[in-house]
Amino acid sequence: MRIGIVAEYNPFHNGHLYQIKKIKEIFGRDIFLVVIISGDFVQRGELSFLNKWEKTEIALENGVDLVVELPLYCSVQNAEIFSRTATEILDYLEVDMQVFGAEEENIQKLEEVIKLQSKQSYKKKLTDFIKSGNSYSTSQKLVLNEYGYENIVKSNNILGLEYIRAIKKRKLKIKPYAIKREVSQYNEEKIEKNRIDNMVSASFIRKEIEENNFEKIKRFVPENTYEILKEKVKERKEKGINDAILKNDIFKMVKYKFLTYSKKEIIKIYDTTEEIYVRIYDRLKESSSYNEFVKNVKSRNFSTKRIERIIMNIFLNVTLKSADFKVDYVRVLGFNSKGREYLKNMKDKFGNQKKIFVNWKDIEKDEKISRKKINIEKNGFLVKELLFEEKERLNPVVIE
Repeated sequence: MRIGIVAEYNPFHNGHLYQIKKIKEIFGRDIFLVVIISGDFVQRGELSFLNKWEKTEIALENGVDLVVELPLYCSVQNAEIFSRTATEILDYLEVDMQVFGAEEENIQKLEEVIKLQSKQSYKKKLTDFIKSGNSYSTSQKLVLNEYGYENIVKSNNILGLEYIRAIKKRKLKIKPYAIKREVSQYNEEKIEKNRIDNMVSASFIRKEIEENNFEKIKRFVPENTYEILKEKVKERKEKGINDAILKNDIFKMVKYKFLTYSKKEIIKIYDTTEEIYVRIYDRLKESSSYNEFVKNVKSRNFSTKRIERIIMNIFLNVTLKSADFKVDYVRVLGFNSKGREYLKNMKDKFGNQKKIFVNWKDIEKDEKISRKKINIEKNGFLVKELLFEEKERLNPVVIE
């Protein structure tokens, strides 16, 4: 059986390891496990703490057989696009089942919510709550509460709903399966003092690292993650890099672009409307840092995360025309011996019908792949080189 996971591994922690072990406990140790990861940029609209190659190495050393990259222009978008594209890639790779962690493990209940959300009566209630001054997320919670689904609007449930919605809407062959998320919440940044288990969120781990509490994370991550993180922290200190510095560097470059490009050019950026343009433009001049800018732009209609994703779209030049979010190709980041055999079998079965690449240069050479999409990826390579002095690797990680 081929099973797929969608993850960011920012960074890989004990909760991720638990998921992999649980999958093998349920479905057997002889399964083939594929992971789709966001690379150097993540869905929150931020740079990943670990780069794609470090994440790939950790995944392969912890029971994954094949690691594939979610394209950059998809990895920094909202839950719908992020989830839909990742699920389509898994289906493209002929994966039988997509397993995801969720607060609600009952797939039938999640399917009921999707059906409910398609009804006109639900949409009307949602609109009414938004018009009453509530944010979109709060309005979703309020409507679902009225229908008896009080605890559905949680981070992993939201992604799970989008995975299932994509499968149904696109009529994909892949099947969904939920594993109940244990203990930690997706974005928790604090834990109880008496927490005795060894699982926390990636958000908590990143926060502890930024606050120089590195030793505190040791019991929450596998040994190989800890060693790679330790090296990364040392490297960042030597280069004088931290999260605040990186965000302010991005802010300066986005501010320059916004103030030197025409309004017509900026509005071509994905998810940038005229209303957003005006709001951003008016607050750029009065903001002196990334965090101040996000705080100034944030409103009931514009969440912090949406603003940060728009900033990243501007930064990377992800335009409406360049990003159709279709699966044109698959880029393999790494594999083990089982992954090598799988790739060989796919090549024997489909030849060039399925565009599955292990070398970046071959992607660039393929004339059928959108140049605009390739250029967005190359923009990401350049950003990584400028901010971290890291050149893009062209070949996959191989662990035999």
